[in-house]
Amino acid sequence: MLAAVAFVMGAASLVLLLKERSDRREAATHLTARAVDADHRIASLEAQNVALAKRLRVAEGKISKTQAGVAPLARKVLRSVFTIDTPNGLGTGWAAWTSGHYTYLVTANHVVQDALYAGVHEVTVRQRNRSWMGTIGATDSVNDLAIVRVSRIIAPPLWQEPDAAIAPLAGDQLLLVGSPYGLEGTVTTGVVSRVTYNSIQTDAAANPGNSGGPAVDSDGDVVGVLLAGGGENLNFARPIQRACVSLRHC
Repeated sequence: MLAAVAFVMGAASLVLLLKERSDRREAATHLTARAVDADHRIASLEAQNVALAKRLRVAEGKISKTQAGVAPLARKVLRSVFTIDTPNGLGTGWAAWTSGHYTYLVTANHVVQDALYAGVHEVTVRQRNRSWMGTIGATDSVNDLAIVRVSRIIAPPLWQEPDAAIAPLAGDQLLLVGSPYGLEGTVTTGVVSRVTYNSIQTDAAANPGNSGGPAVDSDGDVVGVLLAGGGENLNFARPIQRACVSLRHC
């Protein structure tokens, strides 16, 4: 009888021990799962922190640009913008790219066309008290664009590596640099009013002599070439991608 009681008590103890071990294993498994879940949440939060820090840096950069105004951008662009003198008038050109010992300036076709009609293939490229002879190269009468080549490096290029993805949107800030009425180094600002396949409309001021000058966005990218004015606060630039049609392989 005592042996039977002892056996039953032993069996009961064994069952309790096994249950306790099972409960412990279940609790350990649950804790492990919670720890893994916590690690995943921590990793997700860290990734969010990295993304937020990046957005904050971008926002701070934009705020800094806004606070600084257009002066730093204008100073950078002005180094690469020139007045182009022809026998019958003047316009604006800008250093687009360099190759070897040559600087290639983009301008408007109508700026150099009178010279070509007169059989003249050279123009004067000047900036402040310096001047160089430039040779008229490729022309595109359809898009009203032309190239002038100078046989030396005269300025940092603004369009060394063409990017077909760069395109302005209505409302974007725009900076124009040129020589209206021969007033070299004139800077005006405005916004993009309208964009089509062949034209960028802007309210930035422009006048005769601005033709051929660069239209630059707030990131310093040339988005167009100023060609014509239709009235007060109504001026038009050719999208820079149109220069890839016949002036340059892009």
